[in-house]
Amino acid sequence: MTGEQSDGMEMGEMEEPMDEPMDEAVDEAPAGDRRRWWIAGAALAGVLAIVIAVGLLGDDDETDGVTTAPDASEVSTPTTETPPSSTGGPGSTAPASTATPSTLPSTVPASTVPASTVPASTVPPIDGPLVTVAVITGSLDTVVVDTVVPAPPVSMDDVADTGTGMTFRVEQLEAVQGEAAGPGEIAAPAVRVTMVATNGGTQPVLMESVVVDLTSGDDNASSPPLSGPGVERFAGQLAPGGSVTGVYVFDVPLDRRDRVSILVSYLASVSPVVFEGPAPRA
Repeated sequence: MTGEQSDGMEMGEMEEPMDEPMDEAVDEAPAGDRRRWWIAGAALAGVLAIVIAVGLLGDDDETDGVTTAPDASEVSTPTTETPPSSTGGPGSTAPASTATPSTLPSTVPASTVPASTVPASTVPPIDGPLVTVAVITGSLDTVVVDTVVPAPPVSMDDVADTGTGMTFRVEQLEAVQGEAAGPGEIAAPAVRVTMVATNGGTQPVLMESVVVDLTSGDDNASSPPLSGPGVERFAGQLAPGGSVTGVYVFDVPLDRRDRVSILVSYLASVSPVVFEGPAPRA
């Protein structure tokens, strides 16, 4: 062989070993790229799965927030937990005496929470027997009421007898300047009436029930009572055989004093007595 051939063969022999690593690098490069693409694709798929799951959970939370009437199948009956045995056992960490039974239902939908937050234990028990109250319905029928007719009038100097043992007499009539102290009263010229009551019966009489009124003029217009001067209404009990004095003041204009009537009643079932006559002007 010539020198050039020898050199060429040496170069050829040297070049052959170098071609093999290059071929391996070329073969390995696409496999690495493929692995990276697979890894990137798997990661992207995982991210998409997480995003979809979060979206579905958000939709479920929004749906749960809407208050709807639960079906009969959704309403569960409350359960009471059984306290652990006092003898203990595997996993037992508290005695039965310290256990508090749970009264919460196993499933409580948002719409089943009661509006009232007052526990039943705070309602006081009803002591004593229950009382049944009878309810009487109304009626539009006319009811006849017995009316009491006043007794025939007597003069201012006479004694009026009620027919039950009680008698009344006018002790004094005076012209005074009326004093206003009560609601709706107006001070004006007035007539003061001093009345004496005597109990000739056998039972005490409650004098707070005595009513004294005065009318004036031919039309018997009512005269408003005044608080003074010197008013002292009947009060207390009048024992049998006793007498008591009451003082009343009425607003009576001067031009209506020619004819006044004083009506006295001490029981609703007894006819009132009436005194009639003129009243002093001054």
